[in-house]
Amino acid sequence: MDYFFNLPTKIYFGNGSLKELKEAKSLGRSALLVTGKHFAKSSGLLKKVESILVEEKIKTTEFCGVEENPSVETVEKGGELARRKKCDFIIGLGGGSPMDAAKGIAVLATNSGGLRKYFGSEKLKNSPLPILAIPTTSGTGSEVTRYAVINDWQAQTKKVVSSFSILPKIAIIDPSLTLTLPKNLTASTGMDAFSHALEGYLSTDANSLTETFSREAIELTKKYLPLVHRESSAFLREKMSLAALYAGIVINHTGTIIVHGMGYALSLDYGVQHGAANALLLPYVMDYLGKKKVYQEKLKEILRTTKVKESLLKLNRSLNLPLTLKEIGVERKDLKTLARRAMKDCERALLRLSIPLKENDFFLIYKESW
Repeated sequence: MDYFFNLPTKIYFGNGSLKELKEAKSLGRSALLVTGKHFAKSSGLLKKVESILVEEKIKTTEFCGVEENPSVETVEKGGELARRKKCDFIIGLGGGSPMDAAKGIAVLATNSGGLRKYFGSEKLKNSPLPILAIPTTSGTGSEVTRYAVINDWQAQTKKVVSSFSILPKIAIIDPSLTLTLPKNLTASTGMDAFSHALEGYLSTDANSLTETFSREAIELTKKYLPLVHRESSAFLREKMSLAALYAGIVINHTGTIIVHGMGYALSLDYGVQHGAANALLLPYVMDYLGKKKVYQEKLKEILRTTKVKESLLKLNRSLNLPLTLKEIGVERKDLKTLARRAMKDCERALLRLSIPLKENDFFLIYKESW
């Protein structure tokens, strides 16, 4: 029962909680506002956020160029802008991509050199600028995690900056901001949260406290994600925002296992949204692990079924998510390459498994999912 648990983020949760943005004045008087390319502006949310900050006499600089799966180059541009404008803190407004980019920018605002220098765990020399996170999707949990996941196109994979110092100081989780989220993103981001909770539950770093959060996140997602996918409402959006928050708290302590790493290539090479890639792989990864004695009871307990693969496929089907690799354009001849890349992309995740896996194990999982 011995474990370490750390969650220093101040969390404001609930419909209408955006008003708590006035708390930003505790972080400084000059903010870099990091968003994606479209939603924050087109929805009017960016203007609304800036108006609250102006009332609090906080100067803002916009950085609205963050792409889905942010690149090293984008983060480095943001870091240079934060330094030039002498910003006191960073606001990440949007889905996982702007929030992860905000964390990387906060690192580079106070640390010299390029972002690649800080990939890995706790490599920061100087404390990063404080971060305030405002999620507009219900999935990544980045508002309460120590990870910034960034695309490194040179290495043809995603890399992670991991440090407790990049945990946002404040998270404002206002489910009403997700009311207009399109069905496809509702499904994929929701399944990202589900994947976090399930992978975290199976991680060797799990403990009784994270397992409690995992159970709650999984039950909430199973019950409410198919409903909100059919019809959006404030009540249902609140339930999914809660699931994403719980799941983020889980992986902040447990990390993920191999589903995330196996999905990196699907996002980079085949353009599959991150959460949809995780959802596609979940039935096959869990079926493979479920054949190992060490995972059988845990999967049965958390999913409340012995038909693991069937239940996960049913959930994906209800959300109109892709069910096979063939469906997203993967050719059979590519499976060995995917397996080889997975060994590299899952390097850290493999340390959180209770069993050793080799390249052929990944090949067999991809083959089954093809």
